Amino acid sequence: MKTLNDRPHVQPGSPWSFPTCIVENLSTGLTVVRVPMPGQHIITMEIGLDAPLGAEPAGLEGLAGLVVRTADESTAPHPDAAFAEAMESIGASYDGSAGLAGSHVGVDVPVTRFDAAAELFVELLRTTSLAQTDISRQIDMARASLAQTSQRGSALSGLAAARALWPEGSRSALPTIGTLTSVEKLDAEAAREFWAAHWTLSDAVLVVAGEGVEDLDLSVFERWMATGSAAEVVPATPRVGGPRVILVDRPDAVQADVRIQQATVGRAHPGWAALKVACGALGGTFGSRLNQVLREDKGWSYGVGMSARPLPDGGVTTVAGSFRTEVGADAVAEALSILTSAEDLRNDEVDSARDHLVGIAPLQYDTAGSVAHQVAALVRAGLAPTWVDDHLAAVASVRVDGQEWSANTAWRQLLNPDDWRIGICGRAEDLAPALAKRGLEPVVVNPTEVLS
Repeated sequence: MKTLNDRPHVQPGSPWSFPTCIVENLSTGLTVVRVPMPGQHIITMEIGLDAPLGAEPAGLEGLAGLVVRTADESTAPHPDAAFAEAMESIGASYDGSAGLAGSHVGVDVPVTRFDAAAELFVELLRTTSLAQTDISRQIDMARASLAQTSQRGSALSGLAAARALWPEGSRSALPTIGTLTSVEKLDAEAAREFWAAHWTLSDAVLVVAGEGVEDLDLSVFERWMATGSAAEVVPATPRVGGPRVILVDRPDAVQADVRIQQATVGRAHPGWAALKVACGALGGTFGSRLNQVLREDKGWSYGVGMSARPLPDGGVTTVAGSFRTEVGADAVAEALSILTSAEDLRNDEVDSARDHLVGIAPLQYDTAGSVAHQVAALVRAGLAPTWVDDHLAAVASVRVDGQEWSANTAWRQLLNPDDWRIGICGRAEDLAPALAKRGLEPVVVNPTEVLS
């Protein structure tokens, strides 16, 4: 028999820290963060705006994202396709997103073309056209996106869990892109009003990341002088009462997609790092408890994920997985049993989860774009750009027990066994009675109901 080679010795990773940030202010009051990143020849300039989903007028959900997606279609100096052609001629690209914490818009460009790209970016900020023809095209794309979502079990189960977790009508419970009803009410006039009110210097931050950014002239951004008031958004509070389990019926589904959620603390809480580690040990890695049981022991799934993410006020913890239909109800019941088990986390589970969270940080922030987006989000949340290093140090210090905020303490105190809300998408004919037998009586809806 051929002798196998010895397993190679893996060296510990070299020390890593988040890139150094240089904070300053322009004459207009705009906060600027420069992030020098040697070797990153594609510069990212990103602006975080006080334009959250919650600032959309009631009935016009999807407006914030519509403005972001349409902003680069044309400007006053470059109408129609001229703006896209100008961007393409210098190798620049625009991207953006709208979320519960605000909107983010940015431009990536080779460092040698930065000045020209900055001119165009400021032009977009100041004079985007938001023409009806462009708005109408983006609305058509939103309709198409909602039609696709109606066929995606993972998205539908996520919306179902959000409907169970947040109060009826809460922006947190609705699709980011808008609903089937609200998309039909959007138009150019509403988009321009939202842009004028929220694409302003109020609570905005500009982040410029990449090689040599410490020497770039950013005075062009002083031409952007739009002022406004801070968006008034009522923080969402978890639902009291209502269904615990919402099942979206898709008779043609080939599997059961599951989301299990509860609202919890956010980044400002002293137990946040310990909660992240606890989530990793429970379900955040392939060696975690949920994966060990549901994937390895039972063979019910290719994998389960669990994570805690921050919200503008607090946070939310989510378990996600897809299972064979015939075992979908068993998988949900087993997952809840693990999440509420009296068996404390072990040293090896916590050590593995902690090391994983610390170890993946260099991969999470390996581009100027990922760093710029994180910095913009942190500053807009009132946190220092150095928060990442502080957080990773806190994560690295988490142990299984023996601390004010150990992994087990965070699990027991921050994840309430009675607060888990469940969204499922699959064949209701099979899943509904199976769930009911396990004490998880579902409310059955169709895809249109969670998208409306």
